[in-house]
Amino acid sequence: MKRFLYSTPFAFFLLSTVATTGCGMLMQPGAMGPGSAGRPGAGGGQPAAYAVPKETKDAVRKGEQDAYARADDAVDEQLDKLEKEALTAVRVSLGQEKWSENQPAPLPAAQGVAALKKLKVKMKLEPVVNGLGTTNDDFLQLKDEATDRLTSLGRKSAEGTATAAEKKEMMAYGKIAFKLMDLRMQVSKISIAALQANSNVQSGSLQTMLRVSQMVRSRKTFEMELNAEDYGLVKRGLERQKRGEAIAATTMAMLAAYQAVINNGGDPKALDLIAKGTLEAFPLKPSVTDAEAKAYVDSLGQNVQKVKARYEAQMRKTWGDAKYDKTFKASTDAMFAQAEGAQNAKSVSQIVADTGNKYTTDVGKCMRGEPIDPGSMAAGPTCKKVFRAAQTGDTSDLMPGQLQAFKANGGASGAGGGAGGGDTKNATDLANAAASGDAGGALDGAAKMFPGDSTIGASLKGIAALKNGDPRGAISAALAFVPIPGLKDVFGLASKLLFKS
Repeated sequence: MKRFLYSTPFAFFLLSTVATTGCGMLMQPGAMGPGSAGRPGAGGGQPAAYAVPKETKDAVRKGEQDAYARADDAVDEQLDKLEKEALTAVRVSLGQEKWSENQPAPLPAAQGVAALKKLKVKMKLEPVVNGLGTTNDDFLQLKDEATDRLTSLGRKSAEGTATAAEKKEMMAYGKIAFKLMDLRMQVSKISIAALQANSNVQSGSLQTMLRVSQMVRSRKTFEMELNAEDYGLVKRGLERQKRGEAIAATTMAMLAAYQAVINNGGDPKALDLIAKGTLEAFPLKPSVTDAEAKAYVDSLGQNVQKVKARYEAQMRKTWGDAKYDKTFKASTDAMFAQAEGAQNAKSVSQIVADTGNKYTTDVGKCMRGEPIDPGSMAAGPTCKKVFRAAQTGDTSDLMPGQLQAFKANGGASGAGGGAGGGDTKNATDLANAAASGDAGGALDGAAKMFPGDSTIGASLKGIAALKNGDPRGAISAALAFVPIPGLKDVFGLASKLLFKS
């Protein structure tokens, strides 16, 4: 599973570069607009109200488009591989493709299971366990009493202690050995495909969240409204996510059908039903509407930590604390930290306003003779000037920005200075306006991101159900997040064959 979760260089890693580039543009000479030359502590002006240039906004959007294009190529490559492996496993299940170049095509799994059950072969799907007693990434495997018995008899035969009855038993095994081997490989292929595809869905959903979070971050920072191009980027990410969901849900349903047929006596015809329905549905070209893209952005949550808590709890429940801490925790913490940072990003106007407000506050401390941070823009000569002015009432030695901050703290009006520099109130008002128009509330409604029946929640519940020998729960989970209506119908029909009660 490690190979697939958080392994692809998706766009959210690239967007930080875009944001950094944009910030660099803001720091070019003259970028702060009129009055910026008189910065606090030098010429004495406070930061002016600031509007982000159109050129900067265009550069940010262009950088994002380029980053997403590269990321989408990587996602497509991974999805192509997952889809190919899933469809290969389905064709092997139908007996349409070899599981090895050295072997002929197997019987369709439905026929192989029926034949083995008729011969009273006892079989079961159970988790793959290594020598340390932990589950491997192969996830589920076929175990049967006949093969286990043969292993025991093989040693007795080699040592010359096998009885005639035991030798006969070993000879009889040869009649079913290849059927068991074929079925074992059919199960193994779909098992591996299911685990990898669902791992991809779980990580991909988080990556989509971060992709949109980073877009909202840049729109906040550079005071931009989300436009049609932006929603186009969201649609591209969601379309790929839907494709991944279809692969994951299909392989999960197929593996659940194997489990229900082998472990619980379900009708083997369900295997053919799901496999044929899958081949008819693929290849997929899922589409996302503008309304769906906007709804996704609007549902992106503000309270990321609560979202993370639910996600982490489900992951721990599915994989156990030890595996979660070792394999997933570091990446999960990093991803949610980025999303939380995106929602807390400040606009340029807010930064300007905060800078002006701190300068004004520090000037007030200087007037009262209180200590201030040595790194403050009001420190040094400025602090001494405003203290002297506060004591004498003579403001003639104050620069415009210093005088403005002096007055804001209740100092006497006086000659000198004049009305240079920026207006802190204007900067604050602009910051508040930018905040109130935050991408149409794009960071509202955190609880909607990962509810219990979401894609991630359903995928994790399905994996947990399979691990716990609950095929009905696994198919129910697959039904909850498969994005293709036709496949929903197929899963429903298969369920009737598998769970007649």
